[in-house]
Amino acid sequence: MTMYVITHKAFDYPLPTGYTPILVGADKNANPNHYQPDNEGENISDKNPSYCELTGLYWLWKNANDEYIGLSHYRRYFSKYPTRGRMYLATIIKGKVAPVSLKKLDEVMQTTDWILSEPEQGGEGNVKQQFENFHNANDLAITRQVISEFSPKVLSAFDQVMQQSQISFYNMFYTSKSEMDAYCEWLFKILFEVEKRTDIANYDQYQQRLYGFLSERLLNVWIKYRQVSVTYLAEYQTDELDRSYAIDRFKQKLKS
Repeated sequence: MTMYVITHKAFDYPLPTGYTPILVGADKNANPNHYQPDNEGENISDKNPSYCELTGLYWLWKNANDEYIGLSHYRRYFSKYPTRGRMYLATIIKGKVAPVSLKKLDEVMQTTDWILSEPEQGGEGNVKQQFENFHNANDLAITRQVISEFSPKVLSAFDQVMQQSQISFYNMFYTSKSEMDAYCEWLFKILFEVEKRTDIANYDQYQQRLYGFLSERLLNVWIKYRQVSVTYLAEYQTDELDRSYAIDRFKQKLKS
C-alpha cells in the first residue's frame, strides 16, 4: 500500500510512512533526492507539460503493484479532518494538520471503493460553465465527442457531472489497484484521442496543461458512471501551515 506524492522538484518536509515521492517530467527535472522517476519502465514522462501529474498516474498504472494505491499532489494531502469547516481551519492555525496516515486510509478502504477530495465549487455556474470560463470551451466539446464515440455508455455520466456545481479536484485519490487500473484504461484512451484532435501549440504555458485540467473533471465522470462508493476527505496545501496565511483564511471564512 502506497500513497505516491507527485512532485516536480525536491522538498524538505517529512512524509508519513508509506508516502513515496514520484518525480514527474523526470526527463527534464533534476532528481537530487533520488525520488522514483516517472521516466522508467513504460511511461509518458515526455508529456508532462500538458499532462501534469497524469504522467505520474500513468507510471503507477503501468509499473506499480500495490494492493491499495493513491496519488497526492506535492502541495496537497488528505487531512484526517473530514470537512473544511471552522474546526478544520482552527486546527490549521494551531499547526495540527498533517497528512492522514496510510493505516487510516486502509481502514477507510474497508468500507468504501474510493477516497477523493471533498467536492468544491470551481467558479461560477455549473462544472461546464466553470471550465469554459477559464479554458477553451471547444476542448471540452471535443472531449464530449470523443466519449460519445469511444465510450458511449459513459456519456450520460459526463453530462450529469457537467451540470453539477461542485466536483472533487486535484486528481487526488486512494483506491485499490484494480479500481485505478480500470479508471486509467478508460481515462488515457479518452485523453490520447482528445490530444489528437486538439491543438495547444499557441496556448500559454498554463493553458497547455489542458489534459491535466480535463482529467480533474473526468475522474468525477468515471466515479459517476461506475456508481461506486466514495468517502470524501478534506485536502490541504502545505503552504496553509503558515500561520499568517491560515489566520487570514480563517477570518475570511468566518465572514462568509
